[in-house]
Amino acid sequence: MTAGLYRGNASRPRRHSQANKLAAIDTISRFVPVSMRYGHFRFYWLALLAGVTGHQMLLQFTLGWLMFDLTGQAQHLAYLGVAISVPALMLNLLGGVLADRWEPKLLVATAQTVSATVVGLVGMLVLTEAVEVWHILAAAFIIGAIQAFDQPSRASIAPRLVRREHIVNAVALDSIVWNVVRVLAPALAGMIIARWNIYSSIFITAASFYLLAAVMSFLNVRPRPPATGQFGRQIVDSLAFVRRNPIFLNIMLLTCCNSMFGMAYIYLMPVFAKEVLYVGPERIGWLLGASGVGSIIGTWFIGNLRHGSPKGHLIIIGATVFGLGQILFSIAAWQGQYELSMLMLFVVGVANSLYLVGGLSTIQQLVPEQLRGRVMGLYGVTWSLAPMGMVQGGTVAQHIGAPWAVAIGGTMIIAMAALTFLISPEIRSLRAGVIQKLESSAPRAAVAEGDDD
Repeated sequence: MTAGLYRGNASRPRRHSQANKLAAIDTISRFVPVSMRYGHFRFYWLALLAGVTGHQMLLQFTLGWLMFDLTGQAQHLAYLGVAISVPALMLNLLGGVLADRWEPKLLVATAQTVSATVVGLVGMLVLTEAVEVWHILAAAFIIGAIQAFDQPSRASIAPRLVRREHIVNAVALDSIVWNVVRVLAPALAGMIIARWNIYSSIFITAASFYLLAAVMSFLNVRPRPPATGQFGRQIVDSLAFVRRNPIFLNIMLLTCCNSMFGMAYIYLMPVFAKEVLYVGPERIGWLLGASGVGSIIGTWFIGNLRHGSPKGHLIIIGATVFGLGQILFSIAAWQGQYELSMLMLFVVGVANSLYLVGGLSTIQQLVPEQLRGRVMGLYGVTWSLAPMGMVQGGTVAQHIGAPWAVAIGGTMIIAMAALTFLISPEIRSLRAGVIQKLESSAPRAAVAEGDDD
């Protein structure tokens, strides 16, 4: 009897402990984004985080720093921008078509492997002190061309790793990587170069590309019927779809303006470091880090809007504040105010995420599945223009100084935001969680989205 009572009393704490563990797991699950509960999406997201970090370290800081270190001329940053953007612009639509016709994960794996090899070769040239300007330009050209096939395919993968009701959440997490890392990665590159050397930054980038390629090759994605038909017809269909639905076009125009004028402050950071603020790469890294922290806050805010919130107005306000913040940053840097410059870049980061993440999530939410690759290829054209920001920014900086280049870019962003507000009732009426009815649906061959999971 005593033994029975003892066993009964002993089992009660065990059951209580198990219940507590289950309750704790349930509580934790409530705070974990639903997409992260899919194993393959977790692998994808972590590998994407590594790959995008390397990508942004390379294109937004390391190559520019290497070029400016070799030449000492801001104008050479313009040449670097042309080398990256021209092949991407020429091939982006073709990359979108292939993303809808072929298996995107294999396209991404191949593109990342080739990019990693090219970057590794550049690292070896830097390590052996044999690197020349034409090596950097050639590598930038190849990476830009590969990017045209990589970007639309990557945009097509995340929605196929989760159930359809969780696609919006997956796209939001995907965009968080790009919009946060875009600013944090250059800061990381600056710190690595300052503490170690420039070839360490390059080799880390190559390793991140190989990692992303390896993970992409084994992902288990949801099947989808490939697009069929002639290449030319498929491109025409995607262009017609965007034309029939102005919200896509207007968001892309905002992003295009951001790429051409809004990114100059990042590309010109080597110039700010050596000719304006007179600081090393580590302190410039902290400046960009402040912008990155702002991006995290802005992304969190736009991703947690209440249903029915005026998302369109936030996109316009974000673009306006982004431009104004750049003007104030340029003034602060011109006056040698390092701390004030950091504060202004924090504001720039918050505002930039408000309108970029807001616009991208809207496109991904509205685009039909079988047009996703082609529409994201068109959207990728706007991002492929980003290195062209080196061209206009580097040219202006060469003649009248980097602060003027950034201030002029900020003014252009404000003007584009005002124009978008005036001509786009679709964006003005955009509300969080409310799916707008498109003016016309996808082309007949792409209407059936399928319900397979």
